[in-house]
Amino acid sequence: MKRLLWIFLCLLVPCALTAQVSVLSVVNEDSHTQKEDFWHTFEYYILQPGRNAKKCQATRVGKKWFATAAHCVADACARGCSLRIDLLDQPVSVLSQVRHTPKNPQVFVHPRYDPQKPVVHDFALFKADLERVPSTYYRRGKEQNIAISRTAFNAYLKQHPQARREFNRVLRPSLPPLLVFDGETYRIDRTLSVISIFDGERTILHNPNQTDYVKELGFAYTQNFGVRQGMSGSGVMTNTGELAGIISAHLGIHAPGQADQNYFMFAVFNPDLTSFMESVMGSDYYKLERRDAYPHYIAKTRRDHRAIIRAVRAAGLSGKKSP
Repeated sequence: MKRLLWIFLCLLVPCALTAQVSVLSVVNEDSHTQKEDFWHTFEYYILQPGRNAKKCQATRVGKKWFATAAHCVADACARGCSLRIDLLDQPVSVLSQVRHTPKNPQVFVHPRYDPQKPVVHDFALFKADLERVPSTYYRRGKEQNIAISRTAFNAYLKQHPQARREFNRVLRPSLPPLLVFDGETYRIDRTLSVISIFDGERTILHNPNQTDYVKELGFAYTQNFGVRQGMSGSGVMTNTGELAGIISAHLGIHAPGQADQNYFMFAVFNPDLTSFMESVMGSDYYKLERRDAYPHYIAKTRRDHRAIIRAVRAAGLSGKKSP
């Protein structure tokens, strides 16, 4: 009898362990649903002599590396530019500055990027060590911002623990793994979200629509869910915390007698983009966490993509609308 009881208890143990593993496997579900989950994402400004500043967004992919859209920086930085990265969404913030010149490049545009063709190869990297680059400290104002000293900034952090915690997360963030796609057409089997950042105000936008990566296009698309101008370069995140791509463009389609269609399109980490990252980042690239999209993050689809393909080709001839 004791022996039977002992065998029964031994059989129970594997069942308990299996149940525990099942619970742990979904711990990261819906991990990117709040603005606090996006401390790896920033708004930044591209400055050129004699021109108005241009605003975009960027996602930190490595300790010193940021991904953004090529159309934000390709023309603006061709002969040199400065990037000012706004680090906080507090009343007091920091602008970290990166100076790019042809002799000392810090901005790297995909070599096959073509401004006449929407989205495909619309990808760039820039390098910035936020703990070492020159920084300007300021207090936000209704009409204009006011510069403050580093001492005043440190005093603000000391008086506001939440701001201090945010600043520490910015300097040492938990970086998202890259979701790497192969060359087939798939439906992305995850809920996607992006963050909208304007003047330090952060808002999360969730995508309620189906998203597809189309081999023939080389990028992913979905119905637009609020992405607008000024958000280019921001990361497209899965609800389980992977970086699926970079915001590139939205495309409006108007056909007589039919409802208008507005598509949101983004570059994904396919072999073309990851090869570019490897060539630019060198050994830093191998420090990035990467996860294959197939088979756990995608599903096969029979959706008809001919309409979006025709629209994108037409836009390639007439120009594109970029967020």
